[in-house]
Amino acid sequence: MLQLCPVRIAAMCRLYEMQKNGPTDRKFQNQIDTALNLALGEQRAADNVDYLCRNLLRDARRTTSRSRASNRAAAAGRPLADARHRRLVEHRNDGSVQAELITFETPEEQVIANEIVARLRNFAESIGHHGPSCLQGMLEGETVAATASSAGVSVATVERARRALRDFTESLIEPQ
Repeated sequence: MLQLCPVRIAAMCRLYEMQKNGPTDRKFQNQIDTALNLALGEQRAADNVDYLCRNLLRDARRTTSRSRASNRAAAAGRPLADARHRRLVEHRNDGSVQAELITFETPEEQVIANEIVARLRNFAESIGHHGPSCLQGMLEGETVAATASSAGVSVATVERARRALRDFTESLIEPQ
C-alpha cells in the first residue's frame, strides 16, 4: 500500500500546477498525466522533490514516446479501409519501422474539387469585395478576427460571409 510521503505529495502538487498552468496541447497534458500515474508507484524513490519531478517527467516522456512508437508499428500492420490508400513501410538500420500513408487521388476527384473551388470563388466574389478574402481565410484556417483585419471589414461581416459560403458549399455537395 502506498504510504503518505511528503516528498511524493509535494511532487504531485507541482505536477498538478504544471498541468494547470502549462500548455493545453494534448502531448503535454498526456505527459503530465503519465507522470502523475508514475508518481503513484511504490517502488519509486522519493527523497527530493526536484529530483522526483525531473525523473517523473523524463520517464513520462520515455513512456509516451515508446507508446506512440508501438502504436504506429501496430497500425502499420493493419489493412486500410479505403482502397485508394496504401502504406509505405520502411525498415531503418536501427531496426525501427516507419510507415507513411500514401493517398492516390483519381483525376475525377481532382476535377470535382477544382470545380467546387471555382464555383466557391465565383460565389465569394458575388458577396462583395470582402468575399474572396473571407474564402481564402477559411481555406487557410485563419481566425475570423485575422480575416476581418486583413479584409478591412468587421468581424460580424466576416462571420456572415463565412456562413453564406458554408451554406453555398453544402448546396454544392448535397446530392440533387
